[in-house]
Amino acid sequence: MNHDINAKLKLLIKSEKALLKLEMRKKGRQTILISIALLAILVGLVMLNVTFYLYLETQFTPLISAAILSGVNLLLAVIFFVIASRQSSGPEAESIEEIRNFALDQLSTDIDGVKKNVSEFKESAYRVKSSVDSLTSGEFFGLKGVVPIISTLLDMKKKK
Repeated sequence: MNHDINAKLKLLIKSEKALLKLEMRKKGRQTILISIALLAILVGLVMLNVTFYLYLETQFTPLISAAILSGVNLLLAVIFFVIASRQSSGPEAESIEEIRNFALDQLSTDIDGVKKNVSEFKESAYRVKSSVDSLTSGEFFGLKGVVPIISTLLDMKKKK
């Protein structure tokens, strides 16, 4: 039984490690994409902002030119953030989660069995203790009342 619990614990640990690796890989990809998006936004927007602003200023007032340019910048940022947020762990994460849940259920069942065995052992030990206590106190089979008579008879026999 102890071997089963160890095997289940190892399985649970391995599945948790695998899930953590997948999650870290996903977060790494998201971080890289967000970094690239921010870098692209910063560099590209600086250059495009200057270019578009100069072009728009010839067509519109400076205030309208700045508003149009800000809207384009925000739209570009939203596109990259949407792409980054759509990263997923994939189907392998689901199968590993199933393995983890199975291992947790099995461990829970085993732990409940161990608790039951410990409880039964505790009750058995208590029964043995109470039996030994009753023997040592002389209450076993009503011997408490007979012990003084027996000791008196033994004392009388010794005196003869």
